[in-house]
Amino acid sequence: MYDWKMSLYWFLPIKIQEIILSYYARYLDNIYYSSEYYKWKEKFDQWKGWSLSQIKTWQNNQLQYILDVAATQVPYYKKHWQNISWKQITSIEDLSRLPLLEKQAIRQNELAFINENIKIKNLWMEKTSGSTGTSLHIYWPLDMLPKWWAITEVMIREVAGVSQKLPRAMLGGRPIVAGKTNSPPYWRYNRRWKQLYLSSYHVSEKTAYEYIEAIRRYDSQWLTGYGSSIASLAEFAIQGGMKQLPLQAAIVSGDTLFHGMRKSIETFFKTKCYDQYGQCEGVAMAMECAYGNLHLIPFVGITEILCENDSPCIPGQVGEIVATTLLNDAMPLIRYRTGDYAAWAPDQSCACGNTNSIITNLEGRVDDYLITNDGRKIGRLSTAMKRSPTIHSAQIVQDEPGHAYLLIRPGNGYQHAHSNRVRADIIERIGTYNLDVLEVEEIPVTPQGKTKLVVRLKDNPGMWPMYKGILQNAN
Repeated sequence: MYDWKMSLYWFLPIKIQEIILSYYARYLDNIYYSSEYYKWKEKFDQWKGWSLSQIKTWQNNQLQYILDVAATQVPYYKKHWQNISWKQITSIEDLSRLPLLEKQAIRQNELAFINENIKIKNLWMEKTSGSTGTSLHIYWPLDMLPKWWAITEVMIREVAGVSQKLPRAMLGGRPIVAGKTNSPPYWRYNRRWKQLYLSSYHVSEKTAYEYIEAIRRYDSQWLTGYGSSIASLAEFAIQGGMKQLPLQAAIVSGDTLFHGMRKSIETFFKTKCYDQYGQCEGVAMAMECAYGNLHLIPFVGITEILCENDSPCIPGQVGEIVATTLLNDAMPLIRYRTGDYAAWAPDQSCACGNTNSIITNLEGRVDDYLITNDGRKIGRLSTAMKRSPTIHSAQIVQDEPGHAYLLIRPGNGYQHAHSNRVRADIIERIGTYNLDVLEVEEIPVTPQGKTKLVVRLKDNPGMWPMYKGILQNAN
């Protein structure tokens, strides 16, 4: 649908845009960092030292509360749990008695998952990135937000030795700068948060110098955002012989961090790169420690890792992450299939002293990237799918640099104009690009049964056969 706020934003002078960003941050401060935030921060500072038995007791108690809310106040569960003895589920070990929750069930009727005792206008709405070509609307109770950001501060930022109050730079997916922009600034500055928001869609060999100098000029102490974008910036800076830029930390999330990407980030920014895992659904979160282990944060949710037959995976065996919220009583997601894949680490001990469970082999967040005519690598385009509630799923297939197909699988209420809006959103982010829309009955999947958002056929010749018929019909 038409976003008049963004349309207005593009027409405003940069200084006015930045004033608006700072005012919006002030608004968010009242929600995120209220007095409740400091209360919860103090609690989590204490709780992070809990023993495994203390954590398990807390999780079991919170689980019973969430299950009671779901079974008695949420339409979907009231209907589908009628023949389930949910009151007998009193611990984590009993969760397997409940059915798994598919994304499609939420997509078909999001409102059926909302607590009927809470008015939707009083909820905070998040949109998933749609990394498999789909997007969901997830509703959070407002009192969950200070808890969430307290957890983020204590168990994410403090682990990396940084804080919300330190000046920072971010390379994220928001279209903070118009896609057609071909000269700096490729960023906007939020003075209230001392946050330099850099466009992830304009990083290239030609623009790297301006990006790095902006980080220096605004005195950013740490860096966060998509690992692929930050790594690209570091690699272009190294190739250009730029002077290293020491930072206190880099915290990446949103896509898979490969070894080469980590090395580039740590080499140029002379700091440790920490990997973080999470999702807009708010059902699971993990943070990498100084020893390179990815520890789950138990106060967010209960995590299972399941095989294809839905049985629990043994340590070292990769399976799907299935999670149950322990924070969201407005839209509780229980045994939710995240679509992400990981394994329990065979060795659950860690020299950092954190006794929380360790996951490894994290998969499922790999977005391929588009290559533009000028050599830019554009990744994490999944945010464009947030404007497409009637699109069942989508995929971008690139057959040559500068040209790609936007495959659209229509959903309920779909109209041709909806895919054109998505296309326009993508072009707005990356600039001039030849992108053809093609409606299809199904989106091709990988041999592992997963849907990738972006496929570059030139670099994946084995995928040509499954796309040959589809693309021939388009020509």
